[in-house]
Amino acid sequence: AQEIAKIATWADNGAPRGDIAAQAPTETATNTSGWQIGEPDLGLNSPEIEFPGTSPDWWGPIGETETGLTEDRYVSAVEMREINSSDGVRSEDTIGGLYVIHHLIMTPVGADGSPSENAGFWPVHEVGRNPDIFDSESGFLLEAGSKFIFPSAHLHSNGRHTRAKLEMGLKFHPKGYKPTKQVQLIGPATLDLDIRPMEADQKFEAFSVLDKHTKMTVYEPHMHAAGVRMCLDAIWEGKTETLSCAGYNHNWVRVYAFADDAAPLLPKGTILRITGYFDNTPTNPNVSDPRNWSGLGHRSIDNMMINIGQANFLTDEEFATEVADRKARLGLASGETVLGCMVCGFDELPALSNANNNDN
Repeated sequence: AQEIAKIATWADNGAPRGDIAAQAPTETATNTSGWQIGEPDLGLNSPEIEFPGTSPDWWGPIGETETGLTEDRYVSAVEMREINSSDGVRSEDTIGGLYVIHHLIMTPVGADGSPSENAGFWPVHEVGRNPDIFDSESGFLLEAGSKFIFPSAHLHSNGRHTRAKLEMGLKFHPKGYKPTKQVQLIGPATLDLDIRPMEADQKFEAFSVLDKHTKMTVYEPHMHAAGVRMCLDAIWEGKTETLSCAGYNHNWVRVYAFADDAAPLLPKGTILRITGYFDNTPTNPNVSDPRNWSGLGHRSIDNMMINIGQANFLTDEEFATEVADRKARLGLASGETVLGCMVCGFDELPALSNANNNDN
């Protein structure tokens, strides 16, 4: 009761700001926690950037970083986090108060400057992103003598003059490891966004069709400030299954990796549907001015709706083996199915009736 009375008195007096001199020091690391992936096998830093406190959004390259590798290694996990120090007192615990790097694309290139294997599929750093732990069958190659280039950074002001860099921790597969699959990125996504002002629960959908058998390993909803939730459905032979639904907060981008026994096994011809929900009202603290309409765009005040999903494509034989293994591990009886494996209930897989499409 005494604490509630103290807060009420403070609010009744206009919520005055406290003594600035008694607040946190001006040099503040935004992330002082340990690595979620454990101690990295290789730690790297991006070039440092400096961003004014009143600058508009900026996009562009920020340089490169040598890996220092003397032998080829396959990467099993990547964790990225922004470390910065700001001139002034932090005013809020949101994307606008903590960070200046909204996202940063990194691409590995070999000693000769040519793109490395999987160069186009490396994770993109996004604000607050949790680690990427790759499927055990599809490690990412880093070549001896390689370096990371950073061709596209999206920077935005947090209201204070800020110096920042991206800290990257990489874990390696054991020496001698060779991947058996290559990571594929699958959608869907939509360009058709019409986010109306002062309105909550705005719903949009996007669809795509899988032309190969697919084992989905990662679900990553990507939206912008007005986004609050996204669901992923699989539609096949008149049946619909919700594979995942996740809340979205633009301050903390989340990557959701499926456990091996839950990774959706989707036959070719499956329709993927994402359904995104947007809240463009004052109740959404991430929206700077909900009186404004917004559509597709790169700025945080614009919007996006994408599933940056990761998957392995499978041949007919590989798909049949995966389904049989899933049924055996989960002890499924004849005719019994499980979420994410609609074909598990079949003794003979109907999706394999067309034997002319066996390529990866």
